Amino acid sequence: MLGIKQKIDETLPLFIEKVGTWINPLLLKLMNEQDQLLVFYFHGLYETDAQKAAHHVDPQNNLTLRQFERFVKYFLKRGYRFIHKEDLLKGLEGGHPYIMLTFDDGYYNNSLALRILEKYEIPATFFITARNVLNNKSYWWDIIYKYRKKAGVSLNAIRMEQERMKDLSYREIDAYIVQQFGEVANNPWSDIDRPFTAEELRAFAQSPYVSIGNHTFHHTILPNYEEAEIRREFVDSNQALTEIIGYEPQGVAFPNGNYNDMVLRVAEEVGFQFAFTVVPKKNFLPMIHRSEEMVCLDRFMPEPRNIEEYASFCRVGYHPFNFYNRIKNRLKILKRRYT
Repeated sequence: MLGIKQKIDETLPLFIEKVGTWINPLLLKLMNEQDQLLVFYFHGLYETDAQKAAHHVDPQNNLTLRQFERFVKYFLKRGYRFIHKEDLLKGLEGGHPYIMLTFDDGYYNNSLALRILEKYEIPATFFITARNVLNNKSYWWDIIYKYRKKAGVSLNAIRMEQERMKDLSYREIDAYIVQQFGEVANNPWSDIDRPFTAEELRAFAQSPYVSIGNHTFHHTILPNYEEAEIRREFVDSNQALTEIIGYEPQGVAFPNGNYNDMVLRVAEEVGFQFAFTVVPKKNFLPMIHRSEEMVCLDRFMPEPRNIEEYASFCRVGYHPFNFYNRIKNRLKILKRRYT
């Protein structure tokens, strides 16, 4: 029975995706895309396909620079306005479709994006994990990926190992990495997998097309922690980043997208005006208008495939796997209610 359920969970989203690639263009002709904001989050960028083939970082749907440029051109061609975090603070004018680019973690390879940002005069926000920058420390998920990949471990087994780490504290993850791979594993292999240095981040942040945001100090999965430590993650990261870039970040992106009511409350108390999740949904202008309360924004992850296909799902406002899970969860609720 378990095998059948797993097969269904794998097959139905792919079926929804296949149907969507035919239906979405028709829906988009009927839809009004005004007054909506699509936020996308990237991780790393590759300059070439050869860098991708080196397996120095966990792919995480990372794009090559050429794919990133195609992504930008796709939305410019369709009249989307690329916005800065300052535009959110001032408020967005109605009657237009908007898009916001964000990058998580603080990889040095994100500096490649500046070529495209400057070429098309569009902004992006980069959410930085402060400790990795301060200590020139590899990201733990990349360490697991590249060392296991080198040893010939299957991608499925690597993913399972990474998922187990997400239930641990950063101290436990640090200990696990050293126990499994040795202290040397924290050293980056190349410019592909390393974080910015503080000096590089300071220079990068001077660009008018770059904004810096908070991604916690240790890349903590925040619901695993008590209130005091959540607050410390936000505050310590803001203090470190302010010293580097010269201003205090006004937005936070939750690592792995995990949050709860306490995380939201603490983030607002610390003074963040915007928080970013990884829920693949559209944002609408009436909900974004500035108020005294922190605004929580949802984000899509770009994919390294035909942009015409995956972007149509984002513009319509759903992701096939997320859409399937929502239906499945709703059916479970109905089943409990009537049994």
